[in-house]
Amino acid sequence: MKVKQGYSYHIKDCFFSVVSDPFLMSNKENENYRPHYYAIEDSNNKDIFWMIPISSKV
Repeated sequence: MKVKQGYSYHIKDCFFSVVSDPFLMSNKENENYRPHYYAIEDSNNKDIFWMIPISSKV
């Protein structure tokens, strides 16, 4: 898959199984769908994208 800057993405379920980080947004918490992430290309390395969580909760 080609990641493009400015688009919204879902991260696969298997990522949350492999990466156990208490500071990540929870996957499918309380019967909700997995969180959305906004992709931003790293200015120093075009092969790296930062995935910023998007939430309707404040």
